[in-house]
Amino acid sequence: MENQIIEKVDFTIDELEPNYYECTFDKCNFSGQSIGRVIFERCTFKECNLSLVKTNNTSWLDVLFTDCKMTGINFTLSNRFGLSIEFRNCLLSYALFTEMKLKGTRFIRCDLQNADFMETQLPEAKFTECDLCYASFHHTNLEKADFSTARNYALNPAANRLKKAKFSRYGLEGLLTGLGIEVVD
Repeated sequence: MENQIIEKVDFTIDELEPNYYECTFDKCNFSGQSIGRVIFERCTFKECNLSLVKTNNTSWLDVLFTDCKMTGINFTLSNRFGLSIEFRNCLLSYALFTEMKLKGTRFIRCDLQNADFMETQLPEAKFTECDLCYASFHHTNLEKADFSTARNYALNPAANRLKKAKFSRYGLEGLLTGLGIEVVD
């Protein structure tokens, strides 16, 4: 399917096509569904519910998610060839990105509470105004990543690669907690 606007479709009932190119999904429901082996290329998802979606071998090629609910989505089973995703104003709590290659991925005003980024490649990623409370970072490559406007993160500098990463001076406490250092006022 090419160049279509797909609006208010409940994909818990309707079936997906195998390929979507330059399509926009607006207010669609994918909640809890398996969308394996589907190819989304140059697509946009607006105000969609993708909570607990199973992404077995799904291809995300230059895909933008805006104002989407994506609680518990597991991206780790996605097809990793050509993977390119961006998130704006999305609820991504409990999302799994473990061991993925997400160089330069942009997370803008997202709720990433309890998200799992363990052993993920995130060089040059941007976490603009994101809430990272209880997000997991361990053996994660965050070189040149931008956390300057992010909040509530806790990163252990000894367990992650942080060379040239950007942090606000107000967020430095999130780098010290992993070292067992207590910051007091």
